[in-house]
Amino acid sequence: MGSEAGARVAVAAMLLMVALASLTGCSTSNPHDAPVPAPAPMERGSTSTPDGSPTETTRPREPRATRYRPYPTEIDGAAKRTAARAIEALPDVRRVTYTQYFGYLPPKASILVEADFANGGGTTYDVRISKTRDGWRTDQIIAPTASPPLQDPGPLIRRVLSNDRITLPWAGRIDVAAGLVSDAVLRSMLTVARRHRIGISVLISAHPVHVFGTDRRSNHPDGLAYDIGTIDGRLVVDPAAAGPVRQVMRIAAGTGADQVGGPDDLDLDGRQYFSDPTHSDHVHVGFSG
Repeated sequence: MGSEAGARVAVAAMLLMVALASLTGCSTSNPHDAPVPAPAPMERGSTSTPDGSPTETTRPREPRATRYRPYPTEIDGAAKRTAARAIEALPDVRRVTYTQYFGYLPPKASILVEADFANGGGTTYDVRISKTRDGWRTDQIIAPTASPPLQDPGPLIRRVLSNDRITLPWAGRIDVAAGLVSDAVLRSMLTVARRHRIGISVLISAHPVHVFGTDRRSNHPDGLAYDIGTIDGRLVVDPAAAGPVRQVMRIAAGTGADQVGGPDDLDLDGRQYFSDPTHSDHVHVGFSG
């Protein structure tokens, strides 16, 4: 027992020496050599004491959503960036999810900006910008007015709202549910969606009443047009989507659309198809009244 106890004492002493040596090895004169986990960022909030008087407290800050970045092949990424930053600065906005040209006529432009709200839901804005010597600046932000949904929507409306091959923006879903979109547009979207998954960027809400830079009334406010921003998961402005974009334009024209605009003018004479800088990033499908 005596020799065994002595061995235990020796082992304990050796372990103590190793522990002390390891602690000494971890210490350094340079604090950056021994990283310490940083505390979670905090932001100030307020609570109330039992008597109702406010007290200061802290809570973990939610990660800030990544700021919107225009696609590299945009004809004017700076214009879209300016519009996106204006919406990101709004207090209720969590993130910007998409931008599109409503009208692009430098030194003026109208930019569609889709955004998610911090508390759920979202909407589409019309951001008016103008170009100065220092770059683009925001002149006006126009938000849409929501319409109440129909109590008993028809089968065509229900088909569009439930179709997993048609992605609708927050504002566009409200347009459809409210019965504001023409049957011709609803049928056209369903037909195109049989061949390609489509992301609708705008129907009625937020779209300018007049074609930008003119006094001609747009067919969007009357529920007679829809724009497609993505096809099969790719942005229309992505060169890799060029083939599907042309296919979708032809399918849409076959549904009876009078106007089919996009990155390419497929008939080269502007009778049914057309193209311009405004439509470089989406497919416009319009019907006569």
